[in-house]
Amino acid sequence: MSYTYKRFFQKLYLENEPRFAFHGKSEEDVGVWQKQLRKELKNTLGFAVLEKQNEVFLSRPRMIREEECVEEDGYIRKKIVLETLPEVYMPFYMLIPDSKREQISYPAVIAIPAHGANKETVAGIKNHAEVIQKLEETPKEAYGREFVKQGYVVFCPDPPGYGERLEETPREDLYFRGNVKRSVLGSSCKNLALTAEAMGSSFTALEIWDLQRLLDFVCDQPMVDKKRIGCAGFSGGGQYTMWLSAMDERISLGVVSGYVHNYLESILDVHICPCNYAPGLWNICQISDICGLIAPRPLFTENGREDPLNGVRGEESIREEAQKIRHIYELLGKEEAFESHIYEGKHQWYGGCYDFVKKWLNN
Repeated sequence: MSYTYKRFFQKLYLENEPRFAFHGKSEEDVGVWQKQLRKELKNTLGFAVLEKQNEVFLSRPRMIREEECVEEDGYIRKKIVLETLPEVYMPFYMLIPDSKREQISYPAVIAIPAHGANKETVAGIKNHAEVIQKLEETPKEAYGREFVKQGYVVFCPDPPGYGERLEETPREDLYFRGNVKRSVLGSSCKNLALTAEAMGSSFTALEIWDLQRLLDFVCDQPMVDKKRIGCAGFSGGGQYTMWLSAMDERISLGVVSGYVHNYLESILDVHICPCNYAPGLWNICQISDICGLIAPRPLFTENGREDPLNGVRGEESIREEAQKIRHIYELLGKEEAFESHIYEGKHQWYGGCYDFVKKWLNN
């Protein structure tokens, strides 16, 4: 006898097919479905709460401040702070290749960190013992630095609750757990998710909103070609990449590493971070449907065969989700714009995307 809710929720999920699961058969069906699903997601995720608060910027400018400018080997690194909502600030790094400093209209990439990482790890900045250890163990996760070395203007943010945006330790934890050690690689997804939901919004809305404000900044840069802006991320960063690319068509290309699983076998079975959840989300769509909103814009996904987040059926479920995404691209006549790869290995950034990004962003 089981005393948990797990089987109950599995049964409930299987009995209720998501209302906006894609079943179209034509290019026209895709367009209608994408428009309806985006509207439904925006309403369900609670964007109205953030839009209302954002009205303050009709009467005063949004704060943007450059805090540092550092010469690196082959590129310049700027640290910038951007006000995304009233008195809510997002720090990020802007990496500019030497060859792009005096030129305009070059492709850009927003590189988003995973859980257990931050803007420093993605930008390859060894300024803290934990970051140094992280980069020694997983050097490929400095993919923001890799993109700038390949000639892209790169933006590496701290999403809500990451890095310098880590929320204060809850007093409950301080009282019952004593001296709780804070980590620069920690995250505050639980704190933010619960609070946002109680206020009628969601953590997903917060992350998309903040990244869209960063995207506003990116589009305002004279050196950036607004028609060639990519977004890439691993794990939680892959999730945020998926959402931003799906909900904002200014993103020209997406790279989702370590996140295209499915809700039933991966999220529900593994019970990952609260940032994967939003009220009513699973009644609306599946991960493959969210990825389908990116079509026909180029999308690259990658997973490790031994990744525990794949769920009980492993790579079989990944292939099923990829096929659902591929079907949408095929209906749009853009099957070459979608690639899905499974590599030998664990949950990690493999970096198989660089040729794909070069093919689609450099032209």
